[in-house]
Amino acid sequence: MDLSDFEAVDWDEEEDDDGNLAHCLLHGIDEQVVDEVLAEAPAEIKMKVNAADFALVGPDRGGKMWTILFDSSFKRGDWLRPITGWPSVPKEVKAWKRARGAT
Repeated sequence: MDLSDFEAVDWDEEEDDDGNLAHCLLHGIDEQVVDEVLAEAPAEIKMKVNAADFALVGPDRGGKMWTILFDSSFKRGDWLRPITGWPSVPKEVKAWKRARGAT
């Protein structure tokens, strides 16, 4: 997965109670968190995901680690669509460190 293949992040309107933004907000993830994680060298980790194409783990600018599941947007194939996420658990942080070449 190459993040440079994607040109934008696809968010539904906040008023859409069934949209991805409303769902992510329930988990503490807003547009700023996603933008910061994408900008701060996230790593794809292997995990079983049913409703998404891949999982990224990375820090926000404050250093808090997040695990965010993404799909390719149904609107445009070159848009990333956040599906859900959560503050990373130690196992996910360890996988991020391993992917970044740290121990």
